[in-house]
Amino acid sequence: ELPPPTSHLPPCYFSIRKYSRSDSIYREIHRDTMEANPHALDTAQDPNEVFEIMEPPPNNFDPYVDAPVSTGTFTSRGVCHEQGLWHCSVHIWIVDTASSSILLQKRSMKKDTFPGRWDISSAGHVEKGKSLLETAQCELAEELGITVDTGDLKFAFIIPAEQTPLGGCNAFEHVYFLHGNSETSLSLGVEEVSGVSWVLASKLLAALAKGDDNYAPRTEQYCRAMRSFLEKMLNSH
Repeated sequence: ELPPPTSHLPPCYFSIRKYSRSDSIYREIHRDTMEANPHALDTAQDPNEVFEIMEPPPNNFDPYVDAPVSTGTFTSRGVCHEQGLWHCSVHIWIVDTASSSILLQKRSMKKDTFPGRWDISSAGHVEKGKSLLETAQCELAEELGITVDTGDLKFAFIIPAEQTPLGGCNAFEHVYFLHGNSETSLSLGVEEVSGVSWVLASKLLAALAKGDDNYAPRTEQYCRAMRSFLEKMLNSH
């Protein structure tokens, strides 16, 4: 199990101190200062934000070749999620290759999908008028206080994930990886994120593969593609 995150704190900077166990690596969160993340949102989500609606994916969708096809229509987040319409999201996994660990965030209990579960380092929906990379930059800043150049984000694959029946949404998940340092201080957007923790990549992959309810679910196709990319990323270190 992951250590319990610090939660229900006012906006502040967090430092991350390493401690170890025989079979894993964790980070414990500590509050350092009361200075807020200047990029943080003041709500967990906006039901009125507008998404571009995509055609449902074909059964033979290739995560390395294919791309979502727009319907040319737009609708609000609330309607999109309620009706299970397909749209786009961005996922960013932050990886410390030196320790083979990945940063996880714990979703705020205010989130409308998978509240209180451990999830991707940073993620968000692609709003009308924003590109994928602009969305990735915004989410990293809003949720973790991290600013990056778009060139630092390594695109890996796209997974169509039908998760409305599971309490999520139906999205084409555009997945990126980012090199990180587990000793770096973070500034959380506490409306969206209640805590963070580093965990060994092998532990995370095992938890996702078995459908551990402590984590937001990922499809089998997603887990296979993620494992493949991570093995290359960690082996090249």
